[in-house]
Amino acid sequence: MKNVKKSALFLCLFAMVNVFAQTEQVEFEVMDKEIPSEELTYEYLLAHKVFLREKPSVRSKKVTLLDIGTKMVLWEKSLYAKEIDGIKSHWYRVTMGDQTGWVWGGMIAQKSFGSIADNQVKFVYGYESSAKNASGVTETTYQLRAFKNGQQLDKMVLDSLAAIPVHIENHGSLGLFNVEDVITVDLADKDTGYQVGKSYLFWNNGRFKKVADLIDYADTNYLKTEHFVFPSDMQGVKSTILLKTTITKNIKSLDDALAQDNVEFITTPYVWNGSKLIKKEEAREIRDDAVVSTNF
Repeated sequence: MKNVKKSALFLCLFAMVNVFAQTEQVEFEVMDKEIPSEELTYEYLLAHKVFLREKPSVRSKKVTLLDIGTKMVLWEKSLYAKEIDGIKSHWYRVTMGDQTGWVWGGMIAQKSFGSIADNQVKFVYGYESSAKNASGVTETTYQLRAFKNGQQLDKMVLDSLAAIPVHIENHGSLGLFNVEDVITVDLADKDTGYQVGKSYLFWNNGRFKKVADLIDYADTNYLKTEHFVFPSDMQGVKSTILLKTTITKNIKSLDDALAQDNVEFITTPYVWNGSKLIKKEEAREIRDDAVVSTNF
């Protein structure tokens, strides 16, 4: 009943994504020169093979070439921001060891975290690009990269799915025997900020796999929400994932949304075979019109 109430609240607050073009902005805090070394905050390079520059300009002299995941401290930002591929950010004066120079902020990770299965593997996440499509709607893409010892292992580009990613988290294997890390991206409506779904990614054998995008759907009298339940949540078979679907119909008010007669619960078992998600009872790949959106 708690989930139904939350879903009903989402229905009341749901709004269409703003169709006007918006430039995505990337900003970071810079360190005060008086701050003790033990209190410094570090950022990590998002892109691979990036030039460190003497000054905040792509025309400035190159100091050195930086590898993905380079650990750096940000001390100063440029007076003006620069836009590249629809992403706007200042340049930042950074140090790493005894080297110093400038890096454009769009090349710095907005989120960094590690693999739970292999502590030498690290992940970095941030904007890829932002541009208007043929219909005049702004489409923003995001990138997730994996690296080990300064060498990129894999990269995945994610679209915004008419929403914005607000939180990315690594959950470990969640009881799956053929997955090293389960990574989820929470998606929120761009106008209201309310969560509207999740993207699920698996990391295994040095590669990302896009598993599913579970997006809530709502109109004037119908609401559908979905989420996965993993083996670690139910002490289940280590290859089985349950898709929990809640459908609420005939919604005219919050009381209608909370009425048990209007709510249908559906549980569908799937098997992750190491590369694809398959309906368990049918032992075949999911159709395009199934309840889970998949990208293989």
